[in-house]
Amino acid sequence: MTDAGKNKQIIQNLVQVVWNDQNLTALKDFWTEDCINHAMPGSDNRGLDALRVYHESFFADLSAFSNIQIEIVQQVAESNRVVTYITTQGKHSGMFYGIPPTGKSISISAIRIDRVQNGKIAEHWSVSDAAGLMQQLQA
Repeated sequence: MTDAGKNKQIIQNLVQVVWNDQNLTALKDFWTEDCINHAMPGSDNRGLDALRVYHESFFADLSAFSNIQIEIVQQVAESNRVVTYITTQGKHSGMFYGIPPTGKSISISAIRIDRVQNGKIAEHWSVSDAAGLMQQLQA
């Protein structure tokens, strides 16, 4: 397998183990100790402790939805960078930012860019369609 293929596999495994299985103890298996999460607001976005806080918040938000399915739709890798297009689908079944459960099925897209160094993620950037999610819930 090429380095680009190995780097794509790292992100695929991360999505399965950390996101789908919600295994925060595995963060250290996928991220460097001094990782930088540019998707995290504020200046305290470095290291595994900050990454754990970020994921705890992500999982708290995700708990407002049932039947969650996170799928990698497409990946492109070049050198030490991996771009991953992800969709998340579920059913709004809990309180989400003041919006009571609607029972609506939702779908949200995200694009992440990761820089891999020595088999682990060293830097991460991402954008997601949060406005689209809010429109789905309020429509």
